[in-house]
Amino acid sequence: MTAPADDDRPRPHVLVGAYALGPGDEPEAGAGWAFAVAAAARHEVWAVTRRRFRPAVTQALAADPRLAAHLHVTYVDAPAAVLALKRLPGGVYWYYAWWQALLARTARRLHAQVGFDVLHHVTWANDWMPCGLARVEGVPLVWGPVGGASRTPYRRLRRWLGVRGVVVERLRDTVVALARRRWGDAAARRASLVVAQNPEVAERFAGARRVVVEPNAVVDPEVEPAPAPAGTTPGEPAVPARTAVHVARLIPWKGTALALDALARPEARGWRLDVYGDGPLRRALEARARRLGLTGRVRFHGRRPRSEVLAATARADALLFPSMHDQAGWVAAEASTLGTPVVCLPLGGPPLLAQPAAFVAALEGDVVGNLARALVAAGEAGGTRHGRWSAARLPGLLAGWYAAAAADAAALAAPTAPAVPAQGPAADA
Repeated sequence: MTAPADDDRPRPHVLVGAYALGPGDEPEAGAGWAFAVAAAARHEVWAVTRRRFRPAVTQALAADPRLAAHLHVTYVDAPAAVLALKRLPGGVYWYYAWWQALLARTARRLHAQVGFDVLHHVTWANDWMPCGLARVEGVPLVWGPVGGASRTPYRRLRRWLGVRGVVVERLRDTVVALARRRWGDAAARRASLVVAQNPEVAERFAGARRVVVEPNAVVDPEVEPAPAPAGTTPGEPAVPARTAVHVARLIPWKGTALALDALARPEARGWRLDVYGDGPLRRALEARARRLGLTGRVRFHGRRPRSEVLAATARADALLFPSMHDQAGWVAAEASTLGTPVVCLPLGGPPLLAQPAAFVAALEGDVVGNLARALVAAGEAGGTRHGRWSAARLPGLLAGWYAAAAADAAALAAPTAPAVPAQGPAADA
């Protein structure tokens, strides 16, 4: 990704605040990098991120002088002794809040030197933690893409969450709801434009000045053609005709138990499932597969290199991804981009990211049966490769966001900003 050739038009000055930013396989850092590079295509961009991304960013800028001419990166972090405390339970969250305070101070200093036309908060993609750029006054702010306001319908899905999963999800929703009222609503009131990861988040912040929906997914996978799985040897059971993949950390809300139950339904008897990912529930899920009589039809591969998972997704007949509150869920975007249809629940970001190959199973009635039937439909329909979530969409998209935010600059002088509702959509609790 490179910035275009220079022209004679003045470039607006943009400050991007990104807790993670750099080329590579880390989704958050990759998203931050893609947004910063896209912004630099038509703007003069200053980005602030953490020091650990310096080597990768320095190398990328050295390889692309045109990009380096318009993307200026500043690195800030707390002292090493404070950084070490991130390893404590919950340390990443309080350090993120600390870093946002450092970002605010750095942004004020840079603004005094440069004079920015727009500020843009990019990562993390959550709507309930502090936004340091919201504390820089007098400059239009684009906040997002952000997410987090999607909630899990506990009562409907408690059978697959389990007691511990329900308790964890309830506690999580309570804590983040309080934090969202404190920090998220303040950022939304301050923002000239709120970019929501999915429609549920957009509804939560509908009272902001302007809200658009656009995930932070940036998907341009390069996948080598993968060989088809080998056939069976004499004496082995026949391999089912179709293959689904499930890519997730094995924790309750990712819906792996739901995926196994769907595969056990008569409608899905012609399917096998390859599970990529690991987590604390792996042994319990393997036992569940045995109890359901799925031995030979379900394979747990554990954590595998991204290239291998993408190749498996590309050759699969469907991605079975019944996650219960993913705000985005890049795996859905990757599968859809590769031409693999996605079977998901009507929750969070996957239904949007899976377009135009989304097969959304209803929560009403027989959830497992709905998933099984959606899986069969996905296999019959197939998918088509597309570039909806490509980085190529970003320069024009960001230019529109920044122009809209800059046009809203006069609103910053208003004595009060529109209130943001304190309550989101009711949860099925």
